[in-house]
Amino acid sequence: MNLPAKTEVEMCPGCGVSLPKGTGPTHRYIGASAGCWAVFSALNNAGEPSLTLAPTNVLLIDAYAVQHPGQPSPQAVQSVAVHLLALYGVLVKDIGVDQAVWVKQHALRPGKSGKQGRFTWLSPPPLTEALTVVDIVNGATPDTRTALVARYVTQVWELWAQKHAGIIADWYETFVAGDQA
Repeated sequence: MNLPAKTEVEMCPGCGVSLPKGTGPTHRYIGASAGCWAVFSALNNAGEPSLTLAPTNVLLIDAYAVQHPGQPSPQAVQSVAVHLLALYGVLVKDIGVDQAVWVKQHALRPGKSGKQGRFTWLSPPPLTEALTVVDIVNGATPDTRTALVARYVTQVWELWAQKHAGIIADWYETFVAGDQA
C-alpha cells in the first residue's frame, strides 16, 4: 500500500502492518489499530473486497483474533483461547468448519468450577511473520483473495502452534473433546 508522503501512519500492534493513522473504532480487547480494524471489518462484515465462497473463509475471524491478541485481560485470554481452539479443531483435528462455532461454545460452557479462569495468557508468537488482512484485500481477484485467506489462516495458526501446541491440545481435550458429537 503506497501512501502519500505526508500521510501519518501507525503500525498495528497485532500484525505490524502500517496504515494511515485512523480515528475510527477499535475492538475493546482485540489488539488492532483503528486502520487495521477498519480493513478487517470491511472484509469480514461487508465483504469488501469480495471473496470466493470457501470453507476456510469462516476461520478468518479466528485467525484475525489470534493475530491481534491484545493485552492480558480476562476477555483477551478467553478470546485468544477459544479462537485458537476453533483453529485447532478444524486444522488439526479435522472437524468440519461448520463445527468451529460449536467448539467455541463448548469451550466456554460453564463447568463445575465455572468458566472463568480456565484459560491462561499465552505469550504471542512473532505474529508479524504472517500475512495480514491488508495482504488479503490487496489480492487482485476474489479467487486470489480467497487463496490468501487460506494461507493467512494456516500461517497464523502455525505460528501459535510452534509455541503453544501442547497447551492448546490439552485445552481442546479438556474443554471440547469430551462433548464432541
